[in-house]
Amino acid sequence: MQEVKGCYAPVTFSFTDAAVRVHNRNLFAPTSAYRCMASIQCDGRRIRQCELPDWNVEPLGAKEFALPFEALGVDPDALQGECCLEIAFCLKEDTSWAKAGHEVAFGQKVWGKMQESHTQRPGPLTVIQGNLNVGVSGRDFSLLFSKLHGGLLSYRWQGQEMLSAVPKPNFWRAPTDNDVGNRMGARYGQWKLASLYSCFEETPAVRVEKDRVELTFLYHLATQPASDCTVRYIVSAEGKIRMTLSYTPVQGLTEMPEFGLSFQMDADFDQCTWYGMGPEETYCDRCTGAKLGVFASTTQEALSRYLRPQECGNRTGVRWAKVMRKDGTGLLFETRKPMDFSALPYTPHELENARHSFELPRAGKTVVRTALRQMGVGGDNTWGAFTHDPYLIHCQPGERMEFEVIVSALSHEEGGSQDENHRC
Repeated sequence: MQEVKGCYAPVTFSFTDAAVRVHNRNLFAPTSAYRCMASIQCDGRRIRQCELPDWNVEPLGAKEFALPFEALGVDPDALQGECCLEIAFCLKEDTSWAKAGHEVAFGQKVWGKMQESHTQRPGPLTVIQGNLNVGVSGRDFSLLFSKLHGGLLSYRWQGQEMLSAVPKPNFWRAPTDNDVGNRMGARYGQWKLASLYSCFEETPAVRVEKDRVELTFLYHLATQPASDCTVRYIVSAEGKIRMTLSYTPVQGLTEMPEFGLSFQMDADFDQCTWYGMGPEETYCDRCTGAKLGVFASTTQEALSRYLRPQECGNRTGVRWAKVMRKDGTGLLFETRKPMDFSALPYTPHELENARHSFELPRAGKTVVRTALRQMGVGGDNTWGAFTHDPYLIHCQPGERMEFEVIVSALSHEEGGSQDENHRC
């Protein structure tokens, strides 16, 4: 419904560097029938809001307005971080279908670059290399990398365990109804095998420096022809883990449904806050109705109640996401480039194996998926139409693919809930 609302919005916006063109698609109502609200946010935090009483466009007309920085009382050149100007039209009065204040249309202009988070907890870094494990510890944290399990087996922060399984490369999603109709599983099934049955070299490459440790694990993927990928961990003295998934496509393999990393945490890490597109689920070909902001949900709320369990709960354009317990402790996932992200109680394979919601297993974990991209969901019809080509993940032989995510622990103070985006 979020996407339908965006596609059928009665007012649309086209932004330039200095102005916005407002197109009124209503047949009879001028935009003066609505309240026009402007707001500005930086790095997801709203800093100013005002009403624009003179923004009126006649029915089926279009008009250009200067960007309302003066009305907002801000100098755009003085703003820091990633900034977003939002213009929204809201109902002035109650109607039979919505209350006053209901937002009927919005537009956003985004510029700038998000500032990276910094922590003030560096300390001495200790590395212990054993026959089966590599231990890395610092102030308040300890990590255990397992040669037998192929990656980060344990991440303890202030004595609390943050992970319940080793992070793994993931190339699969649970088929949607559209995917089933166009036989996506038959075309891309090798990527499910690659996600489930990859093998790894038990001797990772380890490099120790003064204030960081680098470990690289090589995975052999269950594809024909054979292919490999690597997961590199770079641990800093402040406890941040920079994880990079790298893959060089080989000739003869199809497009992949997803390219990213999958994490598992205990079920009590069920609170999620993210800065990206929302508030409802979005995909690369289904995000017209979404807006950029800071949003929050639980893992159960993110599970869309389709009649048949399937891929759901994805968020595009995510800059950072927090997955926490109710007390605010948990993990922060950050990227330099916006990623696809989801936090659900089930793996893609568990969703795929259930034909009805009651057949899903008891929710005993939180599955976090961070990805460079997930293929689009399509939807021209449900009986054979493919996802459009621009929304597929093409694997060009010889062209290296990389996805990087920065993982760090959150204390109670750092994970405190963020305010959700203001509604008109």
